[in-house]
Amino acid sequence: MRRLYSLLLAGTLCLGLSACPFVDRLPPLPQYKPVLMPRSQLEQAVAVLPPREMRNTGKIYLRDPYIFINERYEGFHVIDNQNPAQPQPLAFVRIPGNVDVAMKGSLLYADSGADLLTFDVSNVQQVRLLHRVRNAVPELPMPELGQVPAEYQPQNRPADAVVVGWQKL
Repeated sequence: MRRLYSLLLAGTLCLGLSACPFVDRLPPLPQYKPVLMPRSQLEQAVAVLPPREMRNTGKIYLRDPYIFINERYEGFHVIDNQNPAQPQPLAFVRIPGNVDVAMKGSLLYADSGADLLTFDVSNVQQVRLLHRVRNAVPELPMPELGQVPAEYQPQNRPADAVVVGWQKL
């Protein structure tokens, strides 16, 4: 009986909202186009580079005495935190299309577009890419709810293209 009342209440609310005059006044959803990179270029772009300024940071992992800070769509920073009063940037690992990282022990896992990468960070002076699993995760999502114009839909993109970011139109 309780379930019946819940269903009736939900149905009544849905019917009431469909007649709401404010629904027509909602702003249109933003439009985005994907930033694409050929797969061959994506796979060759992963590199350990000198430290650089942080701009759009994400997750932070502490593996004493080092800190790993994700930079959305770009890669991750490696920082020596032996002296917390003066942390020292050591390197930046460039990973196009990187949004998320996770760590377990001395392994750092990162997405690169739709690929999953595994890095050995046991020696932070020589971060190494160990493995790439192609198409292991879903396509990189838009940063917010939006629309993709027809010309940018997956079926209209080059076959070897991987989404590494999104640009608001």
